[in-house]
Amino acid sequence: MSFRTRLVLAAAYLVAAVVLALEIPLALSIERRADSDFQTDVLGRAALLAARIADEVAAAGQPGTGAADADLAAAVNGTAATADQRVVVTDAGGRVLTDSAGQAAPGSQFASSERPEFQVALTEGRVDSRRRFSDTAGEDLLLVTVPVVDGGEVVGAVRVSASRESVVDRVHSSWLRLAAIGLAVIAGAFVLAWFLASTVSRPLSRLRDTAGRLGGGEFDARASTQGPAELAALGVSFNRMADALASNLRAQRDFVANASHQLRTPLTGIKLRLEAIRAEGGAVGENAAKAEEELDRLEALVDDLLALAGAATALPSGVTVDLSAVVEDSVERWRGPASEAEKTVAAGRREEALVFAAPGDLAHVVDNLIENALRYTPPGAEVVVESEAANGRATLVVVDDGPGIPAEDRARVFERFYRGSNGRALGPGTGLGLAIVAELVERWGGEVTLAEGPGTRIQVAFGHAPADR
Repeated sequence: MSFRTRLVLAAAYLVAAVVLALEIPLALSIERRADSDFQTDVLGRAALLAARIADEVAAAGQPGTGAADADLAAAVNGTAATADQRVVVTDAGGRVLTDSAGQAAPGSQFASSERPEFQVALTEGRVDSRRRFSDTAGEDLLLVTVPVVDGGEVVGAVRVSASRESVVDRVHSSWLRLAAIGLAVIAGAFVLAWFLASTVSRPLSRLRDTAGRLGGGEFDARASTQGPAELAALGVSFNRMADALASNLRAQRDFVANASHQLRTPLTGIKLRLEAIRAEGGAVGENAAKAEEELDRLEALVDDLLALAGAATALPSGVTVDLSAVVEDSVERWRGPASEAEKTVAAGRREEALVFAAPGDLAHVVDNLIENALRYTPPGAEVVVESEAANGRATLVVVDDGPGIPAEDRARVFERFYRGSNGRALGPGTGLGLAIVAELVERWGGEVTLAEGPGTRIQVAFGHAPADR
């Protein structure tokens, strides 16, 4: 995950947490307020109706009260129609006087144990308000029951049944608006955080690109010193480091180039003089021959040291290389020298395996591995070179059927100047061959390992190169 993405997500998480912390209590408060307002409205309607119909309820059931009963029904039906609610009026005994929904017949007993709100209103003379799920209506209802009082006595009760569906709808609508506002705030914060994070990460990306160019051998690459004070200071420090690094790398590269020429010239002169002395014979000639052997060892050591120093300098230009072609070329180069040593170099499995590297470095790697295999195997041995491609890896393998590397030497074979028991038994050597291989492979992001198996099996693995690179 990139630095910019981390900054944006951190800001988004923080804003989201703040929005939730504010909106959740607000949403609950809206729900409570809506319930309270709805209950107050229903209670007000019920109380107003109870006051209006007190005389009619008191006179209900007495002879000659037909007009009063009609007025009672009209008042109840008018109130119920206006509020879209059911209104039931009972007398003091809990018998139905009128029902706006027409579900309860006049004179039927309505107050019962299943409707305890009438017990509270008729017996105790108190207002009762409660919520209950109605099996008949199939929804949650608010029931408000108000006693009807006439002359200080309770003469009946009014119960208003109101559906909470409209309240729930209003609450849900309010919640949706809150959610929309919260999402808008989070989205705005996300965009702002992305903009601010970009202003911070963009200079860092440029610094990363500059470091890559510098590591790729572009010694003149420098970071920008513009922007915020901290990033500008970082750019200045990076450029100082780049100046020092470029100077050191140029000096090292110049040393390798100069040493390659200046060291070989006197070594060649010394070798010619020793050959002349050896030709005279006698004890002096024998000493000259021994000195010539040491000089050959010194030349090999100089060549390996220069190769190792070259492997540690800046990257050469890389291209996409097929390891199967590297296998074929290396086998062709070493077939003759191997035959002279009474050994065989052959190509094994050759799968197309593309890597991004310098062809010269790959050739040097394979040459060193084959030379090592020929050096440490007896006459009649076979060295096989293969290329493989699997699991996103391109692998070069050099394997021989020789005695292999002793267990006590396996962990150190890639160390500089280390020569195991087999190497010491064969006489003089530099102990730098596998160290050079490891250095060259590492510079192209690969890994060299000593695998298990009969003989010696060395694997060089790289990541696959993109086909269009």
